[in-house]
Amino acid sequence: MLMAAMTSLKDLALAAVLAGAAAVEEVVRGGPLDVRSKGARHDLVTEADRRSEKAIIDTIRAERPDDAILGEEFGRQEGTSGLLWLVDPVDGTTNFVHGRADYAVSVGVERAGEYVAGAIYRPVFDDWIAVEGEEVAAGNCSPGLSGQDDLAQALISFGFPHRPQIRPRVLALLCDLMPRIRDFRRIGSAACDLFSVATGGLDATVGFAQQPWDVAGGWAIVRALGGVYRRFETAGGIEVCVAGNPAVVEALEEYLRASRH
Repeated sequence: MLMAAMTSLKDLALAAVLAGAAAVEEVVRGGPLDVRSKGARHDLVTEADRRSEKAIIDTIRAERPDDAILGEEFGRQEGTSGLLWLVDPVDGTTNFVHGRADYAVSVGVERAGEYVAGAIYRPVFDDWIAVEGEEVAAGNCSPGLSGQDDLAQALISFGFPHRPQIRPRVLALLCDLMPRIRDFRRIGSAACDLFSVATGGLDATVGFAQQPWDVAGGWAIVRALGGVYRRFETAGGIEVCVAGNPAVVEALEEYLRASRH
């Protein structure tokens, strides 16, 4: 219904995540989920992931056939326009499999290394945010970063890596960080973490060894709201992704860069 009048990346991103969510709902109603492991027992994929990604790709292709697409499940499809769509069809699949509400469908658009548009939809909560540049639209939520600028008063989410060999090092880093922040949350979905940052429920989010599709939509949203995102390595060689309020992100980056875990 939106397709005939669609002109913006923001509108297409929203249509894509809604199409993905509809595919997820279809699988849930019809079953089975066909849950499989990608390697680690906590890194799962389901029939809903695959159907959602196909629906998202079909939605994008119908409107913008020359754009490149990189999806979590089906890999990269080349394009010639200079735009790259990054697709996470179900972010938080383990949460989804266990019947939890904190999962999301997320897409982002990259141009010349910058995330210029994106959308996140959380099906259970029926809320969404879509952006292009500094233009923001939302449904059933109120976008806006928190006003917190003091790391000691900040509520931070932590996303743990799939690779089991670096999980203990990340836990040690978190233990070191805990006295320097108010508290932390472990949600299990980068998109839901970033959605919470974008609606003021978190001051920043920290993830480790995250894939581009995990963060593209959320980083575009945080940027549109005046926040910042950073990708860097600790002194110990762990890749870190941080996004949120500029002051909190700056303080986190300074501390995390120096960590030797």
